[in-house]
Amino acid sequence: MSKQHDEPLSPTVTKVLDAYLDALKGDSDIAAEAATRLDTLLRQGKVPKPADIDAALFPPEEDEGAS
Repeated sequence: MSKQHDEPLSPTVTKVLDAYLDALKGDSDIAAEAATRLDTLLRQGKVPKPADIDAALFPPEEDEGAS
């Protein structure tokens, strides 16, 4: 089953993700690093879980692990 995720993304999906990344990076409310993390997640070739999307956009603060 994991073999299906080894396939490269179709050219259409790649084009859409490229445009989406450009839009994310153009949004001043979204950090460039968060946009890059989300792009990496979406290009894995499988549907990400909502928690993974949240983690890509809003990573935990380094200080949160200390409490």
